[in-house]
Amino acid sequence: MKSVIEAARKVGIHLDLQQQARFQRYCELIEIHNKRFNLTGHKTHVKIREELIIRSLRVLSPAGGSVPTPEWFTGKHAIDIGSGAGVPGLVMKIAIPDIEITLLDSTKKRTNFLKEVISDLKLVGIQVINGRAEDLGQNSAHRESYDVVTARAVARLPELAELTIPFAKIGGTVILPKSSGVATEVQEASVAAECLGAAPAIVIEIKNPGAALPDDMVYWMKICETPSRFPRRVGVPHQSPLI
Repeated sequence: MKSVIEAARKVGIHLDLQQQARFQRYCELIEIHNKRFNLTGHKTHVKIREELIIRSLRVLSPAGGSVPTPEWFTGKHAIDIGSGAGVPGLVMKIAIPDIEITLLDSTKKRTNFLKEVISDLKLVGIQVINGRAEDLGQNSAHRESYDVVTARAVARLPELAELTIPFAKIGGTVILPKSSGVATEVQEASVAAECLGAAPAIVIEIKNPGAALPDDMVYWMKICETPSRFPRRVGVPHQSPLI
């Protein structure tokens, strides 16, 4: 756990003993469930720690000055789209207990896993929804209701814009960790972002914490309402992205 503790410290978070124990148990549960079904492509303890836990902490990084600091997330209402094994949403919740977060995934086995982790770790202020972003984005209880929207490795940005921006309230921020070299995707998604109510993307390379390859962190601020026709029905954003 020393590497996780140090990684958290680098983004301004000092993990107490309970948080350390939760991260340790979370890693164990991922390893256990990976033996039952394909929860994540990362199978070893080292990969789970580096690629899932530590790399997810980059979402909270204060690097670059204009990036939200950990304190900025406290008390916010967030949603993680396509949460999978819980990254980055569950990592954010353990690191910042005062954030309210919703984890959304379309695969029942994964949402069952997330519910088990939440119960095992005795987390509060967190809910899991089994469903599709296209459907939930048209639900008034979730549409334009979140301060922070995250998603990791779900889709290319032109599609991801339609799956995330409708959830952000005006003044809210969509934060998307992507592999380096995202400039072409950002340009392709510029029409979608504007159409869906976001300001032009800000992209900042985040190298730390951890030993993983750098991430390009994409930030969209919501500046006006998303037209009611978006998101479109399930499958359409993937088949016909707004380009």
